[in-house]
Amino acid sequence: MGVTVKDLLQLPSFRGAQVVTGTSRLHQTVSSLSVLEVADVNFFSQIIQTVQEEWYAEELVISSFYSIKDSVEQQCQTVQYLHDLGEMGLILYYVGIVLPDIADEVLELAESLNFIIICMPRNDYSLRYNEVIYEAMEAIVSNQKVNEHFVNESLEKVSLLPEHLRSVEITLKLLSDRMKANIVLTNSNLDIINRVMWPRNSSLDVTSLIRSMAPSILNGRMGEDELDSSCFVEYKRVHQKNGEVLYLFLIKENTKLPPKTMDQISEVVQVAINLWGDKHNEVSEYALVKAIVNDESEKMRRLASLLHIDVSGIQMMWLVYVRDLSEERRVREDLKAHLLQYYKTAVIQTIDHCVVVLLGNCSSKYNEYEIAAEYIETTSLIADISSIVYSPRMRNTQDVRRMYQLVNGVSKEVHRIYHHRKLYTAAEVRSMKRAIDLSKQGEEITEECLSVMEPIMDDPDALKTLMTFLLDAKGNMDDCSKLLFVHKNTVKYRIKKICELIGYDVTINSESYDVYTACMVYRLIHD
Repeated sequence: MGVTVKDLLQLPSFRGAQVVTGTSRLHQTVSSLSVLEVADVNFFSQIIQTVQEEWYAEELVISSFYSIKDSVEQQCQTVQYLHDLGEMGLILYYVGIVLPDIADEVLELAESLNFIIICMPRNDYSLRYNEVIYEAMEAIVSNQKVNEHFVNESLEKVSLLPEHLRSVEITLKLLSDRMKANIVLTNSNLDIINRVMWPRNSSLDVTSLIRSMAPSILNGRMGEDELDSSCFVEYKRVHQKNGEVLYLFLIKENTKLPPKTMDQISEVVQVAINLWGDKHNEVSEYALVKAIVNDESEKMRRLASLLHIDVSGIQMMWLVYVRDLSEERRVREDLKAHLLQYYKTAVIQTIDHCVVVLLGNCSSKYNEYEIAAEYIETTSLIADISSIVYSPRMRNTQDVRRMYQLVNGVSKEVHRIYHHRKLYTAAEVRSMKRAIDLSKQGEEITEECLSVMEPIMDDPDALKTLMTFLLDAKGNMDDCSKLLFVHKNTVKYRIKKICELIGYDVTINSESYDVYTACMVYRLIHD
Protein backbone atom coordinates (compact mmCIF):
# COMPACT_ATOMS: atom_id res chain seq x y z
CA MET A 1 0.00 0.00 0.00
CA GLY A 2 1.11 3.58 -0.60
CA VAL A 3 0.64 6.44 1.86
CA THR A 4 -3.02 7.12 2.64
CA VAL A 5 -4.64 10.34 3.83
CA LYS A 6 -5.06 8.67 7.23
CA ASP A 7 -1.31 7.97 7.31
CA LEU A 8 -0.50 11.61 6.56
CA LEU A 9 -2.72 12.78 9.41
CA GLN A 10 -0.41 10.96 11.85
CA LEU A 11 2.58 13.12 10.84
CA PRO A 12 3.73 15.77 13.36
CA SER A 13 2.99 18.61 10.89
CA PHE A 14 -0.70 17.60 10.86
CA ARG A 15 -1.03 17.59 14.65
CA GLY A 16 -4.23 19.42 15.58
CA ALA A 17 -5.63 19.23 12.03
CA GLN A 18 -9.31 18.33 11.65
CA VAL A 19 -10.97 16.44 8.81
CA VAL A 20 -14.22 18.36 8.27
CA THR A 21 -15.54 16.68 5.09
CA GLY A 22 -14.90 13.53 3.05
CA THR A 23 -14.08 11.29 6.03
CA SER A 24 -15.04 8.16 4.07
CA ARG A 25 -12.07 8.69 1.70
CA LEU A 26 -9.25 8.71 4.28
CA HIS A 27 -8.13 5.24 3.16
CA GLN A 28 -7.21 6.50 -0.31
CA THR A 29 -3.62 6.77 -1.45
CA VAL A 30 -1.86 10.13 -1.88
CA SER A 31 0.91 10.45 -4.47
CA SER A 32 1.45 14.23 -4.59
CA LEU A 33 0.70 17.65 -3.12
CA SER A 34 0.01 20.90 -4.95
CA VAL A 35 -0.20 24.52 -3.76
CA LEU A 36 -3.03 26.76 -4.99
CA GLU A 37 -3.01 30.44 -4.11
CA VAL A 38 -4.30 31.87 -7.40
CA ALA A 39 -7.91 31.02 -6.69
CA ASP A 40 -9.73 33.59 -8.84
CA VAL A 41 -12.21 31.35 -10.62
CA ASN A 42 -12.04 33.10 -14.00
CA PHE A 43 -8.27 32.70 -14.09
CA PHE A 44 -8.42 29.26 -12.54
CA SER A 45 -10.88 28.04 -15.17
CA GLN A 46 -8.37 29.03 -17.86
CA ILE A 47 -5.76 26.85 -16.15
CA ILE A 48 -8.22 23.98 -15.97
CA GLN A 49 -8.95 24.29 -19.70
CA THR A 50 -5.27 23.57 -20.37
CA VAL A 51 -4.89 20.63 -17.98
CA GLN A 52 -8.31 18.97 -18.06
CA GLU A 53 -6.88 16.07 -20.04
CA GLU A 54 -5.02 15.07 -16.86
CA TRP A 55 -6.78 13.46 -13.93
CA TYR A 56 -5.37 14.24 -10.48
CA ALA A 57 -6.80 11.22 -8.67
CA GLU A 58 -4.17 11.03 -5.90
CA GLU A 59 -3.39 14.68 -5.20
CA LEU A 60 -4.16 16.96 -2.25
CA VAL A 61 -4.17 20.74 -2.73
CA ILE A 62 -2.84 23.20 -0.13
CA SER A 63 -4.42 26.67 0.06
CA SER A 64 -5.64 29.42 2.38
CA PHE A 65 -8.19 30.81 -0.13
CA TYR A 66 -6.53 34.19 0.44
CA SER A 67 -7.48 35.71 -2.92
CA ILE A 68 -11.14 34.67 -2.52
CA LYS A 69 -11.47 35.04 1.24
CA ASP A 70 -14.40 37.46 0.87
CA SER A 71 -16.46 35.39 -1.59
CA VAL A 72 -18.22 32.23 -0.43
CA GLU A 73 -19.49 31.73 -3.97
CA GLN A 74 -15.95 31.68 -5.41
CA GLN A 75 -14.82 29.34 -2.64
CA CYS A 76 -17.61 26.94 -3.64
CA GLN A 77 -16.72 27.27 -7.30
CA THR A 78 -13.07 26.48 -6.52
CA VAL A 79 -14.04 23.35 -4.57
CA GLN A 80 -16.20 22.30 -7.50
CA TYR A 81 -13.37 22.92 -10.00
CA LEU A 82 -10.88 20.97 -7.88
CA HIS A 83 -13.32 18.08 -7.64
CA ASP A 84 -13.94 18.18 -11.41
CA LEU A 85 -10.18 17.90 -11.95
CA GLY A 86 -10.13 14.74 -9.83
CA GLU A 87 -8.29 16.25 -6.84
CA MET A 88 -8.86 14.22 -3.66
CA GLY A 89 -9.17 17.14 -1.34
CA LEU A 90 -7.95 20.39 0.18
CA ILE A 91 -5.62 21.16 3.09
CA LEU A 92 -6.93 24.53 4.28
CA TYR A 93 -4.57 26.83 6.19
CA TYR A 94 -5.08 29.91 8.39
CA VAL A 95 -8.75 29.44 9.22
CA GLY A 96 -9.59 32.14 11.77
CA ILE A 97 -6.91 34.37 10.25
CA VAL A 98 -7.52 34.55 6.48
CA LEU A 99 -10.99 32.99 6.57
CA PRO A 100 -13.00 33.76 9.72
CA ASP A 101 -14.40 30.24 9.39
CA ILE A 102 -15.23 27.67 6.70
CA ALA A 103 -18.63 28.65 5.30
CA ASP A 104 -21.47 26.17 5.69
CA GLU A 105 -22.07 26.35 1.92
CA VAL A 106 -18.48 25.20 1.27
CA LEU A 107 -18.80 22.36 3.76
CA GLU A 108 -22.16 21.23 2.33
CA LEU A 109 -20.83 21.23 -1.23
CA ALA A 110 -17.62 19.38 -0.31
CA GLU A 111 -19.55 16.75 1.65
CA SER A 112 -22.01 16.23 -1.23
CA LEU A 113 -19.02 15.65 -3.55
CA ASN A 114 -17.23 13.44 -0.99
CA PHE A 115 -14.34 15.89 -1.30
CA ILE A 116 -11.86 15.93 1.60
CA ILE A 117 -11.24 19.19 3.47
CA ILE A 118 -8.56 19.07 6.16
CA CYS A 119 -8.64 22.19 8.34
CA MET A 120 -5.21 22.92 9.80
CA PRO A 121 -5.13 24.20 13.41
CA ARG A 122 -7.21 27.37 13.60
CA ASN A 123 -5.87 30.80 14.56
CA ASP A 124 -2.27 29.61 14.30
CA TYR A 125 0.09 32.16 12.71
CA SER A 126 3.09 29.83 13.09
CA LEU A 127 1.90 27.32 10.46
CA ARG A 128 4.09 26.94 7.36
CA TYR A 129 3.22 25.14 4.15
CA ASN A 130 6.73 23.70 3.82
CA GLU A 131 6.36 21.60 6.98
CA VAL A 132 3.46 19.60 5.56
CA ILE A 133 5.01 19.53 2.09
CA TYR A 134 8.33 18.17 3.39
CA GLU A 135 6.91 15.53 5.72
CA ALA A 136 4.15 14.40 3.36
CA MET A 137 6.40 14.11 0.30
CA GLU A 138 9.08 12.32 2.33
CA ALA A 139 6.46 9.77 3.41
CA ILE A 140 5.12 9.45 -0.15
CA VAL A 141 8.57 8.97 -1.73
CA SER A 142 9.71 6.44 0.89
CA ASN A 143 6.56 4.38 0.26
CA GLN A 144 6.70 4.36 -3.53
CA LYS A 145 7.94 0.78 -3.51
CA VAL A 146 5.97 -1.65 -5.62
CA ASN A 147 4.56 -4.41 -3.40
CA GLU A 148 2.07 -7.26 -3.59
CA HIS A 149 -0.87 -4.83 -3.49
CA PHE A 150 0.39 -2.68 -6.34
CA VAL A 151 -1.48 -4.33 -9.23
CA ASN A 152 -4.89 -4.43 -7.56
CA GLU A 153 -4.45 -0.96 -6.08
CA SER A 154 -3.52 0.60 -9.44
CA LEU A 155 -6.40 -1.03 -11.31
CA GLU A 156 -8.88 -0.06 -8.60
CA LYS A 157 -7.88 3.60 -8.95
CA VAL A 158 -8.61 3.58 -12.68
CA SER A 159 -11.87 1.65 -12.26
CA LEU A 160 -13.14 4.31 -9.83
CA LEU A 161 -12.68 7.10 -12.38
CA PRO A 162 -15.58 8.37 -14.52
CA GLU A 163 -16.33 5.99 -17.39
CA HIS A 164 -14.88 8.19 -20.14
CA LEU A 165 -11.53 8.33 -18.28
CA ARG A 166 -11.06 4.58 -17.90
CA SER A 167 -8.50 3.90 -20.59
CA VAL A 168 -5.06 2.52 -21.27
CA GLU A 169 -3.73 6.09 -21.59
CA ILE A 170 -4.97 7.16 -18.16
CA THR A 171 -3.58 3.95 -16.66
CA LEU A 172 -0.18 4.78 -18.13
CA LYS A 173 -0.41 8.33 -16.74
CA LEU A 174 -1.14 7.07 -13.23
CA LEU A 175 1.73 4.58 -13.48
CA SER A 176 4.09 7.26 -14.79
CA ASP A 177 3.20 9.53 -11.87
CA ARG A 178 3.65 6.70 -9.38
CA MET A 179 7.01 5.54 -10.77
CA LYS A 180 8.27 9.00 -11.83
CA ALA A 181 9.24 7.42 -15.14
CA ASN A 182 8.50 7.70 -18.87
CA ILE A 183 6.15 4.99 -20.13
CA VAL A 184 5.78 4.05 -23.79
CA LEU A 185 3.60 1.46 -25.51
CA THR A 186 4.45 0.41 -29.07
CA ASN A 187 3.16 -2.05 -31.65
CA SER A 188 5.20 -5.04 -32.79
CA ASN A 189 7.13 -2.82 -35.22
CA LEU A 190 8.08 -0.46 -32.36
CA ASP A 191 5.82 2.32 -33.70
CA ILE A 192 4.65 4.33 -30.68
CA ILE A 193 0.96 3.94 -29.76
CA ASN A 194 0.99 5.68 -26.36
CA ARG A 195 3.64 7.87 -24.77
CA VAL A 196 3.52 9.44 -21.28
CA MET A 197 6.49 11.55 -20.27
CA TRP A 198 7.87 12.25 -16.80
CA PRO A 199 7.89 15.12 -16.19
CA ARG A 200 5.16 15.92 -18.75
CA ASN A 201 7.30 18.58 -20.44
CA SER A 202 10.31 16.26 -20.74
CA SER A 203 12.26 16.60 -23.99
CA LEU A 204 13.87 13.15 -23.70
CA ASP A 205 13.94 11.54 -27.17
CA VAL A 206 12.31 8.23 -26.26
CA THR A 207 11.71 7.40 -29.93
CA SER A 208 15.44 7.33 -30.63
CA LEU A 209 16.13 5.36 -27.46
CA ILE A 210 13.65 2.67 -28.45
CA ARG A 211 14.86 2.59 -32.04
CA SER A 212 18.45 2.12 -30.86
CA MET A 213 17.31 -1.01 -29.01
CA ALA A 214 15.35 -2.40 -31.97
CA PRO A 215 17.87 -5.09 -33.05
CA SER A 216 17.97 -6.78 -29.63
CA ILE A 217 14.20 -6.44 -29.06
CA LEU A 218 13.13 -7.77 -32.44
CA ASN A 219 15.64 -10.63 -32.14
CA GLY A 220 13.84 -11.76 -29.02
CA ARG A 221 16.26 -10.68 -26.28
CA MET A 222 14.01 -9.44 -23.48
CA GLY A 223 14.91 -7.72 -20.25
CA GLU A 224 16.73 -4.54 -19.35
CA ASP A 225 19.09 -2.34 -21.37
CA GLU A 226 21.26 0.34 -19.79
CA LEU A 227 21.77 2.84 -22.58
CA ASP A 228 24.06 5.18 -20.69
CA SER A 229 24.84 6.12 -17.10
CA SER A 230 21.87 8.49 -16.84
CA CYS A 231 19.08 6.48 -18.50
CA PHE A 232 17.69 3.04 -17.67
CA VAL A 233 15.22 1.21 -19.89
CA GLU A 234 13.17 -1.90 -19.20
CA TYR A 235 10.63 -3.48 -21.50
CA LYS A 236 8.14 -6.33 -21.61
CA ARG A 237 5.75 -7.88 -24.08
CA VAL A 238 2.04 -7.44 -23.50
CA HIS A 239 -0.72 -8.70 -25.77
CA GLN A 240 -3.90 -7.62 -27.42
CA LYS A 241 -6.98 -9.81 -27.01
CA ASN A 242 -6.29 -11.16 -30.49
CA GLY A 243 -2.81 -12.21 -29.40
CA GLU A 244 -0.95 -9.44 -31.23
CA VAL A 245 2.25 -8.40 -29.44
CA LEU A 246 2.73 -4.91 -28.02
CA TYR A 247 5.87 -3.65 -26.29
CA LEU A 248 5.77 -1.76 -23.00
CA PHE A 249 8.78 0.41 -22.07
CA LEU A 250 9.70 2.05 -18.76
CA ILE A 251 12.42 4.66 -19.18
CA LYS A 252 13.78 6.25 -16.02
CA GLU A 253 16.50 8.86 -15.89
CA ASN A 254 19.28 8.78 -13.28
CA THR A 255 17.74 6.07 -11.11
CA LYS A 256 17.42 2.35 -11.73
CA LEU A 257 13.98 0.85 -11.14
CA PRO A 258 13.58 -1.55 -8.18
CA PRO A 259 13.68 -5.30 -8.94
CA LYS A 260 10.49 -6.90 -10.27
CA THR A 261 8.90 -3.49 -10.85
CA MET A 262 8.58 -4.11 -14.56
CA ASP A 263 6.74 -7.40 -13.99
CA GLN A 264 4.03 -5.70 -11.94
CA ILE A 265 3.80 -2.64 -14.19
CA SER A 266 3.32 -4.89 -17.22
CA GLU A 267 0.65 -6.88 -15.35
CA VAL A 268 -1.29 -3.66 -14.67
CA VAL A 269 -1.03 -2.59 -18.31
CA GLN A 270 -2.02 -6.04 -19.58
CA VAL A 271 -5.18 -6.01 -17.46
CA ALA A 272 -5.92 -2.42 -18.55
CA ILE A 273 -5.66 -3.47 -22.20
CA ASN A 274 -8.00 -6.41 -21.53
CA LEU A 275 -10.53 -4.19 -19.71
CA TRP A 276 -10.36 -0.83 -21.48
CA GLY A 277 -8.17 -1.32 -24.54
CA ASP A 278 -10.47 -3.26 -26.82
CA LYS A 279 -8.82 -3.30 -30.26
CA HIS A 280 -6.14 -1.00 -28.84
CA ASN A 281 -3.98 -1.34 -31.94
CA GLU A 282 -6.90 -1.34 -34.40
CA VAL A 283 -6.79 1.12 -37.28
CA SER A 284 -10.38 2.35 -37.62
CA GLU A 285 -12.54 5.44 -37.27
CA TYR A 286 -13.87 4.00 -33.99
CA ALA A 287 -10.33 3.75 -32.62
CA LEU A 288 -9.60 7.31 -33.79
CA VAL A 289 -12.66 8.82 -32.09
CA LYS A 290 -11.95 6.79 -28.94
CA ALA A 291 -8.37 8.10 -28.91
CA ILE A 292 -9.60 11.70 -29.26
CA VAL A 293 -12.11 11.56 -26.40
CA ASN A 294 -9.72 9.57 -24.15
CA ASP A 295 -6.78 11.95 -24.75
CA GLU A 296 -4.60 9.29 -26.33
CA SER A 297 -2.71 11.90 -28.32
CA GLU A 298 0.06 9.71 -29.73
CA LYS A 299 -2.43 7.09 -30.86
CA MET A 300 -4.74 9.76 -32.32
CA ARG A 301 -1.99 11.22 -34.51
CA ARG A 302 -0.91 7.77 -35.72
CA LEU A 303 -4.46 6.69 -36.60
CA ALA A 304 -5.33 9.99 -38.28
CA SER A 305 -2.28 9.63 -40.49
CA LEU A 306 -3.08 6.00 -41.39
CA LEU A 307 -6.73 6.81 -42.10
CA HIS A 308 -5.86 9.99 -44.02
CA ILE A 309 -8.20 12.06 -41.84
CA ASP A 310 -7.22 15.64 -41.11
CA VAL A 311 -8.28 15.94 -37.45
CA SER A 312 -7.20 19.58 -37.49
CA GLY A 313 -10.03 20.19 -39.98
CA ILE A 314 -12.72 19.08 -37.52
CA GLN A 315 -14.77 22.17 -36.74
CA MET A 316 -18.08 20.78 -35.52
CA MET A 317 -19.24 18.04 -33.18
CA TRP A 318 -22.65 16.56 -32.50
CA LEU A 319 -23.23 14.27 -29.53
CA VAL A 320 -26.31 12.15 -30.15
CA TYR A 321 -27.82 10.15 -27.29
CA VAL A 322 -29.93 7.16 -28.33
CA ARG A 323 -32.67 5.76 -26.10
CA ASP A 324 -32.14 2.14 -27.20
CA LEU A 325 -28.57 1.18 -28.15
CA SER A 326 -29.92 -1.62 -30.34
CA GLU A 327 -31.01 1.19 -32.70
CA GLU A 328 -27.70 3.06 -32.72
CA ARG A 329 -26.56 1.55 -36.03
CA ARG A 330 -29.72 2.80 -37.78
CA VAL A 331 -29.23 6.22 -36.18
CA ARG A 332 -25.60 6.37 -37.35
CA GLU A 333 -26.58 5.47 -40.93
CA ASP A 334 -29.40 8.04 -40.83
CA LEU A 335 -27.03 10.74 -39.57
CA LYS A 336 -24.46 9.93 -42.23
CA ALA A 337 -27.03 10.11 -45.05
CA HIS A 338 -28.18 13.53 -43.81
CA LEU A 339 -24.78 15.06 -43.05
CA LEU A 340 -22.88 14.02 -46.17
CA GLN A 341 -25.18 16.37 -48.09
CA TYR A 342 -23.48 19.28 -46.34
CA TYR A 343 -20.04 18.18 -45.03
CA LYS A 344 -17.08 16.68 -46.85
CA THR A 345 -15.71 15.22 -43.58
CA ALA A 346 -18.06 13.18 -41.38
CA VAL A 347 -16.71 10.70 -38.81
CA ILE A 348 -19.59 9.02 -36.92
CA GLN A 349 -18.94 6.42 -34.21
CA THR A 350 -20.61 5.23 -31.00
CA ILE A 351 -18.48 5.71 -27.89
CA ASP A 352 -19.70 4.88 -24.37
CA HIS A 353 -23.47 5.00 -25.15
CA CYS A 354 -23.16 8.18 -27.23
CA VAL A 355 -22.96 8.65 -31.00
CA VAL A 356 -20.04 11.04 -31.56
CA VAL A 357 -20.26 12.97 -34.84
CA LEU A 358 -17.14 14.89 -35.96
CA LEU A 359 -17.66 17.20 -38.93
CA GLY A 360 -15.55 19.44 -41.14
CA ASN A 361 -15.49 21.27 -44.47
CA CYS A 362 -19.10 22.41 -44.57
CA SER A 363 -20.38 24.01 -47.73
CA SER A 364 -20.41 27.74 -46.97
CA LYS A 365 -23.91 28.24 -48.35
CA TYR A 366 -25.52 26.33 -45.45
CA ASN A 367 -26.20 27.52 -41.89
CA GLU A 368 -24.78 24.83 -39.63
CA TYR A 369 -27.29 25.22 -36.80
CA GLU A 370 -30.13 24.96 -39.33
CA ILE A 371 -28.62 21.67 -40.56
CA ALA A 372 -28.98 20.30 -37.02
CA ALA A 373 -32.49 21.73 -36.59
CA GLU A 374 -33.51 20.27 -39.96
CA TYR A 375 -32.31 16.81 -38.92
CA ILE A 376 -34.39 16.93 -35.73
CA GLU A 377 -37.46 18.00 -37.72
CA THR A 378 -37.14 15.52 -40.60
CA THR A 379 -35.61 12.30 -39.27
CA SER A 380 -37.96 9.33 -39.01
CA LEU A 381 -35.91 8.09 -36.02
CA ILE A 382 -36.71 11.01 -33.70
CA ALA A 383 -38.42 8.69 -31.19
CA ASP A 384 -35.16 6.75 -30.81
CA ILE A 385 -33.12 9.90 -30.04
CA SER A 386 -33.03 11.26 -26.49
CA SER A 387 -31.00 14.41 -27.22
CA ILE A 388 -28.50 16.03 -29.56
CA VAL A 389 -25.86 18.54 -28.46
CA TYR A 390 -24.65 20.84 -31.23
CA SER A 391 -21.05 22.07 -30.63
CA PRO A 392 -19.63 24.49 -33.21
CA ARG A 393 -16.22 26.16 -33.35
CA MET A 394 -14.17 23.15 -32.31
CA ARG A 395 -10.69 24.63 -32.71
CA ASN A 396 -8.83 21.39 -32.04
CA THR A 397 -9.22 17.89 -30.61
CA GLN A 398 -8.80 19.23 -27.07
CA ASP A 399 -12.00 21.25 -27.59
CA VAL A 400 -13.71 18.05 -28.77
CA ARG A 401 -12.54 16.16 -25.68
CA ARG A 402 -13.51 18.90 -23.22
CA MET A 403 -16.98 19.27 -24.70
CA TYR A 404 -17.48 15.50 -24.73
CA GLN A 405 -16.56 15.33 -21.05
CA LEU A 406 -18.68 18.37 -20.18
CA VAL A 407 -21.77 17.00 -21.96
CA ASN A 408 -21.37 13.59 -20.33
CA GLY A 409 -21.11 15.35 -16.97
CA VAL A 410 -24.50 17.08 -17.35
CA SER A 411 -26.39 14.60 -19.57
CA LYS A 412 -28.34 13.04 -16.69
CA GLU A 413 -29.79 16.44 -15.73
CA VAL A 414 -30.72 17.67 -19.23
CA HIS A 415 -34.37 16.64 -19.16
CA ARG A 416 -34.84 17.93 -15.62
CA ILE A 417 -33.93 21.41 -16.89
CA TYR A 418 -35.41 21.30 -20.40
CA HIS A 419 -38.69 19.39 -20.46
CA HIS A 420 -39.68 19.62 -24.12
CA ARG A 421 -36.51 19.78 -26.21
CA LYS A 422 -34.05 17.44 -27.91
CA LEU A 423 -31.55 19.84 -29.53
CA TYR A 424 -29.14 21.80 -27.31
CA THR A 425 -26.26 24.11 -28.11
CA ALA A 426 -22.83 24.02 -26.50
CA ALA A 427 -23.59 27.39 -24.86
CA GLU A 428 -26.71 25.91 -23.26
CA VAL A 429 -24.67 22.96 -21.96
CA ARG A 430 -22.23 25.38 -20.32
CA SER A 431 -25.17 27.20 -18.74
CA MET A 432 -26.50 23.86 -17.49
CA LYS A 433 -23.13 23.10 -15.86
CA ARG A 434 -23.12 26.48 -14.07
CA ALA A 435 -26.69 25.91 -12.87
CA ILE A 436 -25.89 22.38 -11.66
CA ASP A 437 -22.88 23.72 -9.74
CA LEU A 438 -25.00 26.51 -8.24
CA SER A 439 -27.69 24.06 -7.15
CA LYS A 440 -25.10 22.19 -5.08
CA GLN A 441 -23.62 25.21 -3.31
CA GLY A 442 -25.80 25.43 -0.24
CA GLU A 443 -29.06 27.07 0.74
CA GLU A 444 -27.79 30.65 1.02
CA ILE A 445 -26.34 30.75 -2.51
CA THR A 446 -29.33 29.03 -4.13
CA GLU A 447 -31.73 31.39 -2.35
CA GLU A 448 -29.75 34.37 -3.64
CA CYS A 449 -29.90 32.93 -7.18
CA LEU A 450 -33.66 32.36 -6.97
CA SER A 451 -34.35 35.78 -5.42
CA VAL A 452 -34.90 37.32 -8.88
CA MET A 453 -38.11 35.27 -9.10
CA GLU A 454 -39.27 36.05 -5.57
CA PRO A 455 -42.23 38.27 -6.64
CA ILE A 456 -43.85 35.35 -8.53
CA MET A 457 -42.85 32.43 -6.29
CA ASP A 458 -46.42 32.04 -5.00
CA ASP A 459 -47.96 32.11 -8.48
CA PRO A 460 -47.71 28.62 -10.10
CA ASP A 461 -49.05 29.82 -13.48
CA ALA A 462 -46.51 32.63 -13.66
CA LEU A 463 -43.65 30.31 -12.70
CA LYS A 464 -44.65 27.71 -15.26
CA THR A 465 -45.10 30.33 -17.98
CA LEU A 466 -41.72 31.94 -17.28
CA MET A 467 -39.79 28.66 -17.27
CA THR A 468 -41.58 27.30 -20.33
CA PHE A 469 -40.94 30.57 -22.19
CA LEU A 470 -37.21 30.78 -21.40
CA LEU A 471 -36.14 27.14 -21.18
CA ASP A 472 -38.45 25.14 -23.41
CA ALA A 473 -39.60 27.68 -26.01
CA LYS A 474 -36.28 29.58 -26.19
CA GLY A 475 -38.12 32.89 -25.85
CA ASN A 476 -40.57 32.21 -28.67
CA MET A 477 -44.15 33.30 -27.89
CA ASP A 478 -45.76 30.97 -30.46
CA ASP A 479 -43.87 27.89 -29.23
CA CYS A 480 -44.62 28.78 -25.62
CA SER A 481 -48.36 29.08 -26.30
CA LYS A 482 -48.36 25.65 -27.98
CA LEU A 483 -46.53 24.04 -25.05
CA LEU A 484 -48.89 25.62 -22.52
CA PHE A 485 -52.02 25.05 -24.62
CA VAL A 486 -53.07 28.69 -24.28
CA HIS A 487 -53.53 31.52 -26.78
CA LYS A 488 -50.44 33.48 -27.84
CA ASN A 489 -51.98 36.69 -26.45
CA THR A 490 -52.30 35.00 -23.05
CA VAL A 491 -48.58 34.26 -23.09
CA LYS A 492 -47.81 37.86 -24.10
CA TYR A 493 -49.96 39.20 -21.25
CA ARG A 494 -48.42 36.85 -18.67
CA ILE A 495 -44.82 37.59 -19.75
CA LYS A 496 -45.50 41.35 -19.70
CA LYS A 497 -46.92 41.03 -16.17
CA ILE A 498 -44.01 38.86 -15.02
CA CYS A 499 -41.48 41.37 -16.36
CA GLU A 500 -43.17 44.18 -14.43
CA LEU A 501 -43.18 42.15 -11.19
CA ILE A 502 -39.59 40.92 -11.26
CA GLY A 503 -38.05 44.04 -12.81
CA TYR A 504 -36.36 42.22 -15.71
CA ASP A 505 -37.45 42.24 -19.35
CA VAL A 506 -36.99 38.55 -20.15
CA THR A 507 -37.69 39.17 -23.85
CA ILE A 508 -34.29 40.90 -24.06
CA ASN A 509 -31.27 38.57 -23.90
CA SER A 510 -29.07 40.99 -21.97
CA GLU A 511 -31.66 41.20 -19.18
CA SER A 512 -32.77 37.58 -19.08
CA TYR A 513 -29.50 35.86 -18.04
CA ASP A 514 -30.02 35.93 -14.25
CA VAL A 515 -33.65 34.90 -14.62
CA TYR A 516 -32.71 32.13 -17.08
CA THR A 517 -30.15 30.75 -14.59
CA ALA A 518 -32.68 30.98 -11.76
CA CYS A 519 -35.22 29.00 -13.83
CA MET A 520 -32.68 26.22 -14.38
CA VAL A 521 -31.73 26.07 -10.70
CA TYR A 522 -35.43 26.05 -9.71
CA ARG A 523 -36.14 23.03 -11.91
CA LEU A 524 -33.05 21.21 -10.63
CA ILE A 525 -34.18 21.71 -7.03
CA HIS A 526 -37.94 21.20 -7.40
CA ASP A 527 -38.47 18.77 -10.29
